[in-house]
Amino acid sequence: MSQVVKKILIGIIILLAFAVGTLAFLAAPYVATPVFTVTNDSNVSVEVSANWREETKYLGKLNPGAELKFEVNDEAAMEFKATKPDGSVLTSVPPVYFTSGTSTAAVVKESSIEVRTQL
Repeated sequence: MSQVVKKILIGIIILLAFAVGTLAFLAAPYVATPVFTVTNDSNVSVEVSANWREETKYLGKLNPGAELKFEVNDEAAMEFKATKPDGSVLTSVPPVYFTSGTSTAAVVKESSIEVRTQL
């Protein structure tokens, strides 16, 4: 095999390796496990839960200003609930859809839960 052919083959191999690496880098966010962040912007501690399908994840007590993160390996619509010390319950409406690669932020306010999702 001549030197020119060897150099061409090496160039093709390097180009293919670069293309595969780039594809993996670009595709990674779309196959990542969905991430959720819950922040308590109210003036009181709240008990928080996340509900999707027939599942409920109890997230625990969240003090004012506190934040927590969790992941759910699923695809569905999620609703958040926050119970205040006086027994009142705040619910995020409507439930937000999540899938691979999404990042969802839920912010507990004084009288509501604001939720936004991004890919």
